[in-house]
Amino acid sequence: MTVNPSRKHLVLLGAGRAHLQVLKALARQGSGGLDVTLVAPHPYYVEPALLPGYVAGDYALEDLRIALDGLVEASGAHFVPAHVISLDPAGRRVQLSSGDAMPYDVLSVNVEPAVDRDAVEAVMPGARRNALFTHPLENFVQLWPQLQALARERALQVAVMGSDIPAIELAMSAAHALAAPHGSRVTLIAGEAPVLADQPPALQRRVLARLKALNITVLQDQCTGLDGRALQLASGATLVCDAPLLAHGAGTPGWLPQAGLQLDDRGQPLVNERLQSDSHRQVFVVPDDAPAEVGPVLEANLRTAISGGTFKKAPLELSSLKVVGCGDGRAIAVWGPLSLEGREVWHWKDRRDRRQLAALFTP
Repeated sequence: MTVNPSRKHLVLLGAGRAHLQVLKALARQGSGGLDVTLVAPHPYYVEPALLPGYVAGDYALEDLRIALDGLVEASGAHFVPAHVISLDPAGRRVQLSSGDAMPYDVLSVNVEPAVDRDAVEAVMPGARRNALFTHPLENFVQLWPQLQALARERALQVAVMGSDIPAIELAMSAAHALAAPHGSRVTLIAGEAPVLADQPPALQRRVLARLKALNITVLQDQCTGLDGRALQLASGATLVCDAPLLAHGAGTPGWLPQAGLQLDDRGQPLVNERLQSDSHRQVFVVPDDAPAEVGPVLEANLRTAISGGTFKKAPLELSSLKVVGCGDGRAIAVWGPLSLEGREVWHWKDRRDRRQLAALFTP
């Protein structure tokens, strides 16, 4: 694309929730003379909160996979369908898979968590060839119906590898969706630590009870290899498996920590309370676990970085409310010492998630 050198250029890498909120604000308030470019691999946004419900059959694909073109057009931004190859913050350029070296004045990163498949393959030989990765979400939502179709032909032994809440929600949703008509079974390979050991005891207790009710076998073990017929486990056991779903290992894409930005102890870009890189103040990064409220603050701070003014402090404290969909028309909600479970909780979660998604694309 051609960038007007007389105008400031804001580049948004990734079509994450915060960037959609930035685009929505631009559509409402105008770009103020900015050139804005959104770079993302696909022209769709896939809502992670609705993914378990999609697997369970509660949502159609069009419910959680929304085209970006309407919002991009309304915002006045340009859309570039490409992957990021590398970032040069000193030269203020992004190298894209399209071949473009895109210059920027201010850059914001809000990308989907990525899986380093080479790293996964090194510790889990056969994963690249045999596992169904949940990331990128665009690929997973396209491939999931094929697994459902296979389960309608015969009983499957499905293994979900992961230990966090999204992996557990996926296991419960898959167990519900694949049980009929042939009795497919799901095993959760949750690693060596107790399931949800870092979560409130009430949530841990209720989730374990739902896993049992859904006939999901929980193994405190790790997969060390896949051959297309079975999984090799760290304990030495072999688990027959028709469909391994890999729901862990997602993190920062490799190009970001390699860009020369200052990193924290976990190898992630170190950002301040404004979401700016500590070493390169023209680069903003939205953490993977940032709350939904961060988008409007990001938009304000991007404008400030370009035009001047007062920066705002981003809300990075996560809510103490934990909500887990169980895949069978039930959900669990835990807030401090209080916990609820049932169909009413699921209906509340469904309304909340649909409302939040609709708000991203409503003018």
